[in-house]
Amino acid sequence: MRVAPVQAWASKAGLLPLPPRVPVTADSVAMRLAIAELFARYGIAHDEVDVPAMTDLRTEDGVLEVSLGGPVFERHQGRAAIAGNFARVAGTQRDQRRHAITNLEITPQGAARADARAYGVVPAADGQGIRVVVTCAYTADLALGADGLWRFARLWIGMDDYAGRAPGAD
Repeated sequence: MRVAPVQAWASKAGLLPLPPRVPVTADSVAMRLAIAELFARYGIAHDEVDVPAMTDLRTEDGVLEVSLGGPVFERHQGRAAIAGNFARVAGTQRDQRRHAITNLEITPQGAARADARAYGVVPAADGQGIRVVVTCAYTADLALGADGLWRFARLWIGMDDYAGRAPGAD
């Protein structure tokens, strides 16, 4: 299932809504930094194939949804299911990937909830050079745990395109 991406495909499909701006307050700065760290840990855990670290980034009943230039084609719910999918996908990749997550926008939704949007560019090195393997957008519903750590309650990964065959996009 290969779909040629069109400009603004994710917004047009309602998958990447940009909410109205809200002021950044002194009270929200620590929350925003902690959520930025959550996204950074996601990238590092993914690239280092650290299943326990990746699992800890999700709520118990967390949801992962994936798109490739169109509607969601893959959905997993619960830490175990998401971890299993991550291990399966990582097992298909023989290169070294490095997630670069940028343009992080965070909207607080109360003291223990937030939502966020970001972009990702993923280069990979494979001994024959470095190439970009995916560009994507993320949207996330985030929850603050009793342990004081932010986690993904829902993470959508919207790939614009994928070099090769995208896992799960049969």
